Amino acid sequence: MLEPGFTLCPQCALTARTNASDSGAGWWDVFWALLVWGVSGGFLISLEMVYRAFIWFTSAKMPNVQLSRTIVIASLVITLVMHGVALGASWLAVTRTGRKPFWRTLGWSWHPKFRWIHAIGLALLMAFAIPLLDKILPHRETDLEKILKMGMAVKLMIVFLAIVTAPLVEEIVYRGLLYSSIEGVMGKGVAVAVATMMFALVHVPQYWGSVAAITAILSLSLVLTFLRAWTGKLLPCVITHLVYNGAHSVVLLVPEKWLDKNQTQAAFVVIGQSLGIF
Repeated sequence: MLEPGFTLCPQCALTARTNASDSGAGWWDVFWALLVWGVSGGFLISLEMVYRAFIWFTSAKMPNVQLSRTIVIASLVITLVMHGVALGASWLAVTRTGRKPFWRTLGWSWHPKFRWIHAIGLALLMAFAIPLLDKILPHRETDLEKILKMGMAVKLMIVFLAIVTAPLVEEIVYRGLLYSSIEGVMGKGVAVAVATMMFALVHVPQYWGSVAAITAILSLSLVLTFLRAWTGKLLPCVITHLVYNGAHSVVLLVPEKWLDKNQTQAAFVVIGQSLGIF
């Protein structure tokens, strides 16, 4: 209770009102973040289950390769549409239907100790780790690798998703909405664990069967989430994710007869050295 004659300074009063409103809205933030995840990550998991069920029921009646390619292209188009839906839903959740700034609320800026050059270096280091993981951990052909053999059209669609929509939308949903909302009510430790696992969970079906690939995607998710926790910013996560996907996309589009893993890694090192990273 305040003593007679005591007045609260304007800045203190503003802080008290802000803290009170934030604490009352924390769990609603988590609810809306999970709802947005449902139209992106949750939907993709459901789509994967429907795809597998459809293949199982129809494989005996229709040519498997042609059917699979048709379904894959359709699923990629649907994924692109759902990325747009998730982005729109994220805008509604973050801005409270236009009452708050979108990019500033998400933390769309650089950290003084982590700039774009660091994002490139970190992404390339993670890309270098993939061949190493393939050598020391069990790996067999994944569904994604099978899908990539279905022609250049499928490859181009996957590359488009990987470098144009996925880094932006996924980082907004996982490291933007999910991480920040959970951190507000349960702390950084829980937020890092949940955001890391939910991101990896969505990607596990396409890498199923390969311990190396699943370890790689889990490591990527953990690094990006730690980056968000350390910097408090989203832009470093988006750019790191973009460069990581971009590096793999470049290798993906190179004809296999020209591709040599040692030469590819050497090229990455030269690029990194020219940028002053290594």
